[in-house]
Amino acid sequence: MIYGMYLSTMGALAQTQRHATISNNLANTNTNGFKPDWSLFKEVPVENEFHPERSMHWDRILMNTGGGVWNETTFTDFQPGPIDYTGNPFDVAIHDDPHSGMVGFFMLRPDVDGGEMYYSRDGHFVPDQNGVLRNMAGDLVLGPNGEAINVAAPGDTKPQVNEYGQIIANLPEGEGNLILGQIGMMSTADKDRMGKIGDTRLVAQGAVMEEYQEGIMGGYQEKSASNAIEEMTNRVEAGRVYEMNMRFVTIQDEQLG
Repeated sequence: MIYGMYLSTMGALAQTQRHATISNNLANTNTNGFKPDWSLFKEVPVENEFHPERSMHWDRILMNTGGGVWNETTFTDFQPGPIDYTGNPFDVAIHDDPHSGMVGFFMLRPDVDGGEMYYSRDGHFVPDQNGVLRNMAGDLVLGPNGEAINVAAPGDTKPQVNEYGQIIANLPEGEGNLILGQIGMMSTADKDRMGKIGDTRLVAQGAVMEEYQEGIMGGYQEKSASNAIEEMTNRVEAGRVYEMNMRFVTIQDEQLG
């Protein structure tokens, strides 16, 4: 009977962790460029696999007794979110090639000397009072060589971003165009090694990053890939499974009493 209480408690703990992950996804359904996380559960090996030296050949039931499940890891789903037109010249979205297996990211860095490079799918950028392009958290948006980008343009020119990330100012008729800078991008096939650090920013935890300068859509914004209805359904399911496990704990406790 004690064994049953352990299994039920383990099941409740697993659903608690799952509920926390789902709640974070739900809270970010309106966060640009957000990628949802998923809890991966794994069955605890049976006693016979955990301790081969203790193989209970005399009791087939105890020999194969398992230990429930545990939350082995949490992984991020990098499927693209919906892309909406905003018309903002400094809103940019990444359109990945679905056949390449690569995921593209914008390059960011905090405005401090020696700051670590970050990566993000959130392409909502704004120039500061000096014309330096930043994200909403104040991080510098970087060019292909890791340099800051200044988009200050003369007169009433209206800058646009082309598919290669170049920021182009349309000069008066007959004067051509002026390239103000270029938004840097990197891509990786090792997306499972990208680690979240908050505010849709990620770091390359051993992921091999490659230069990537195609598929940028100026005037568009990638929305959250987290689906509110799906996440609410998952949260209700996790809550009910948790309640069921706790009910089993109560029943077994009453029987022991």
